[in-house]
Amino acid sequence: MERPYEKWWERLQFTLLFLALAVFAHGFFGWFHGWLKPSDPYKVPEGKAAKVFHSGEGGDPDGSPGDRLRLFYWLGE
Repeated sequence: MERPYEKWWERLQFTLLFLALAVFAHGFFGWFHGWLKPSDPYKVPEGKAAKVFHSGEGGDPDGSPGDRLRLFYWLGE
């Protein structure tokens, strides 16, 4: 007959192993996310690259935000 402590010891070992693997997986996915994410997506590009998005006022002063939204949904631009 098994001792009652052996069953609890097996459960404790399983729980600790599961927690250790969960912490490892969380750390790995956090590292992977940091590796994929660019450091500063809004910085000025280097080399021959050109930044084509300009923030601020648009080129058409008579255009309303509704017109711009309608154009975006219509053309996808």
